[in-house]
Amino acid sequence: MNNSLIYLATPSVATVPAEGTLPLTTIVRRRGQSVQQSSDSILLGTPGYYHVSVSTSFTAPASGTVTHTLRLDGVAIQGGTASTSIETPTTEVRSLSFEAIVRVPCCGAPVTLTITNDGVDITTSNIAVSVEYLG
Repeated sequence: MNNSLIYLATPSVATVPAEGTLPLTTIVRRRGQSVQQSSDSILLGTPGYYHVSVSTSFTAPASGTVTHTLRLDGVAIQGGTASTSIETPTTEVRSLSFEAIVRVPCCGAPVTLTITNDGVDITTSNIAVSVEYLG
């Protein structure tokens, strides 16, 4: 049985522009070979299903909507998104979290997962992402 997983965190301050990719800087835990970090993305190397969990904390320098979107090879994953409205710029600390199940087809591996910041610029204080291969 393949029981690969990865847990990534970015516990430091990072500025992410609108339409930018959230940084994934530190591998906290990793087991197996099916899930790998590649810069600010995650490579899924084995066909099958993966459980993805994303949690972020941030502020925004401007009013507007912040949306985080999970993308598989650049395409948004249906249901893999969360958003919030910023009304008081710079002072509001907001958090977003969501989970999704991602499928890698038999002939499609490896594929790349990224999380994008769609909406206004943000300054993150924490990003945590876990991916577990389900089979």
